[in-house]
Amino acid sequence: MSGVSVVLPVRDGGAYFEPALCSLAAQTYSDFEVVIHDDGSTDGSLALAQSFARRDPRFVVLAGQARGVAHAANAAAAGARGDLLVRMDADDLARPTRLEALVALAAANPETELFGSRVRYTPREAVSPGMERYETWLNSCMSHAQIYAERFVEYPLPHPTTAIRRASFERLGGYRHGGFPEDYEFFLRAAAAGLRFAKHPDVLLDWREGEHRTTKNDPRYGFDRFHELKVAHVSAHLQASGRPISIVGAGRAGKRWARSLRGTALAVTAFLDEHPGRIGQTIQALPVLALAERPALDFLLCATADPADREALRARFAADGLTEDADYVFAV
Repeated sequence: MSGVSVVLPVRDGGAYFEPALCSLAAQTYSDFEVVIHDDGSTDGSLALAQSFARRDPRFVVLAGQARGVAHAANAAAAGARGDLLVRMDADDLARPTRLEALVALAAANPETELFGSRVRYTPREAVSPGMERYETWLNSCMSHAQIYAERFVEYPLPHPTTAIRRASFERLGGYRHGGFPEDYEFFLRAAAAGLRFAKHPDVLLDWREGEHRTTKNDPRYGFDRFHELKVAHVSAHLQASGRPISIVGAGRAGKRWARSLRGTALAVTAFLDEHPGRIGQTIQALPVLALAERPALDFLLCATADPADREALRARFAADGLTEDADYVFAV
C-alpha cells in the first residue's frame, strides 16, 4: 500500500466538524493524509480545517465555491496522493483503529476494490427503532456475495465507512452530480462494473444521527430519488435476462415496481404472492398467482422488504433449483 488519503468534503460542518477531525488525528495508523475540500462553508469550517493543517502537516485543505458534495469529494480525491481513498463525512467519528484496519483489509484482499466496515449510529438516544433495524441489516451484510445480492434493497456498504482503490475510483469516473444520492449512484455503478466488495467485521465508524443530516433535509436523498436509481439499474438487469417478469409480492412495494416498469420495454406477466386474500385477484391488470404457480420461464423480481422474508425466499428458491441474479433478484 503506497499511501492512504482520507477524502473529506465539508460544507458548514458546525459543532460536529472538530470532533471528526480529532478522531482522524488520533488514528493508530500514522502514514496518511486528510484532504479536506471546503464546499463554500459560511460557518468557520474552513478556518477550523486550516488551523488543523497548520498544526499537523497530514491535513491538507482545499476550498472552492459551493457546488455540492459530489464536486467537493471529487476535488478532494483529485488532490489526494494515496492509492487508497478513504471516505469520511464531516460529522462522523472514526474509531482509533479505522485506518489501520482498512489498510490491513485491503492488503489481505488484493482482488477487492471497495471496502467498508460495520457501523454504529450515535448518539443512541437519537436512534429510532427503525434506524436500529437498519443498522442491524447493514451490519449483517458482510461478504461480497451478501453485499451484491442486497444492492437493490438499499446501500449495504455504508458510504462514510468506505475506502476504494484509486485506480477503481478513477475507472468509475468518480462521483456524479445530479438530483440523486451520489453515494448510492456510485455504489450501483461499482456493482454494475463488477467491483469486488469487502467489509471489516469491526465497527470502525460512529455514524452521527440527527435532524442535521443532509439525508433528512435534501430532496436528493428522498425515497423517490433512491427508487429512480433502482429502476434504472434493475431494468437493465431484467432486460439482460431476456425473460418475462413476475413480481413476487403484491403489496405496496410490488405495486410500486409494477407501476415503475410499466413504461419500459419489459413484459410483466403476473404478481406472485402467498397471502390468501390476494391470490386470485387482478391488480393493475395483472393476475395474482400463488408463488407455487410461478410461470416457469419468468424472471422473478422480489419486492420483499423484510430481511427474514428475503432469507426464507432464498432458501425456497435454492431448493427449487433457482439461482440468484440468474433467475431472481431482490429490489425494494
